[in-house]
Amino acid sequence: MLQYAMEHQELLESFKKVVVIDGKKILLTVLADQVYAILDQCSHLGASLSKGLSEQKSVTCKAHGAKFDLESGEVLEKAHIGFIKMPTKKTVTFKTKVENGKVYIDL
Repeated sequence: MLQYAMEHQELLESFKKVVVIDGKKILLTVLADQVYAILDQCSHLGASLSKGLSEQKSVTCKAHGAKFDLESGEVLEKAHIGFIKMPTKKTVTFKTKVENGKVYIDL
């Protein structure tokens, strides 16, 4: 079901934003005119993904470097400390829709 998240212009101006819908913290980010939505919680230790780097359809957790695909939630790079890789699971992503200047998330 589509849920209103925020105004599209506000997202374009801020590049990324965390919204809370139905008790879920969701990171919205816009890259190359595409809006992505991903659970704002690293599957490794729960750190906020909003503090990390978003680029090339991925987001990297600032805490331990886990990298996730923004479309599928697949792990592109496991969390690590130095050369030691740590267990990292796929995370949750959501489909988005922009209509009449508003961003919607399909929960």
